[in-house]
Amino acid sequence: MERTNGQKQPPLGKIARLYYEHGLTHQEIADLCGLSRIKVTRLLAEARLVGIVEITVHSDDHLFVGLESALGHAYPLRQAWVGPAFEDEGRALHSLGAVAADCVTAFLTEATTVAVGLSGSVAAIPGHLRKATGLDLSIVPLTGSKGGVSRAASPHELALSFAAAVDGRAYHLPAPLLARNAQAARVWREDPAVQETLERAVSADVLIAGIGGTAADAGLLVQGLSAVELAGIRERGAVGDISGRFFDADGAAVPGEVDERLIGLSLEQLRAVPVRIGVARGADKRRALAVALRHGLINVLVTDVSTAEALLADADAPEGAPS
Repeated sequence: MERTNGQKQPPLGKIARLYYEHGLTHQEIADLCGLSRIKVTRLLAEARLVGIVEITVHSDDHLFVGLESALGHAYPLRQAWVGPAFEDEGRALHSLGAVAADCVTAFLTEATTVAVGLSGSVAAIPGHLRKATGLDLSIVPLTGSKGGVSRAASPHELALSFAAAVDGRAYHLPAPLLARNAQAARVWREDPAVQETLERAVSADVLIAGIGGTAADAGLLVQGLSAVELAGIRERGAVGDISGRFFDADGAAVPGEVDERLIGLSLEQLRAVPVRIGVARGADKRRALAVALRHGLINVLVTDVSTAEALLADADAPEGAPS
């Protein structure tokens, strides 16, 4: 038996190979390396975390078929995809991205152009996608991009990430998410390069976007608005946004300065895309999601168990009742 007590820890790769390649049990590895069984379990978990071990599950089985079916009956959906719920934000985002990647993959065969919107949830998808060959996909952003520190969630960065993941080509929308004022926005929209990309987005086959709420931390767009701007949007009845376009409880666009400044597709143009995948979870998105579902802003849903159950409870309540 090889003893390591008093010596430094065996390499993670060695522990991983003994378990995954040679079939030793946790206890056999512990005995061989002079470790506790619990220590071996932790080392194997660490090997997955740092990328020494990558596990691929070759199955398309859905995790929560009953909930997905119930959502499809409660709302006008083509399909729902539901994953497990976690209190830890990092684990929740990772799981949501994995489920959404399965959803996106299922619709790629119907697409030649995929449009992606501003969303932290959407940014979690590309890392879980597998290469798609022979599809000749174009990936376009739905809006311009935010300035400041890059957070890998801008539509431009997302288009690049999706294109790299599916072996497609990405298009850039060379404009800000929000122009300085309505007049500046009109100038941006008249730029030929901006028009070309927006025209591609209008003709998209599949849309992938997050759903934002109107709480101060309920989406990437609202986080960039001033308190006065956010208060004005709420006063005009906004309950949420999809790719920067705010909508009210009837699913209608919310006019105003923010809407006039945004460089991207209008709410009606978004609604005209055939497959509209909404990716969102959490209590702060619940009302916005219910409205987006009821009024057809999205027709494919990716969410977690807790949010799915809350949406089903909302569907059973009279429309307009407090959620």
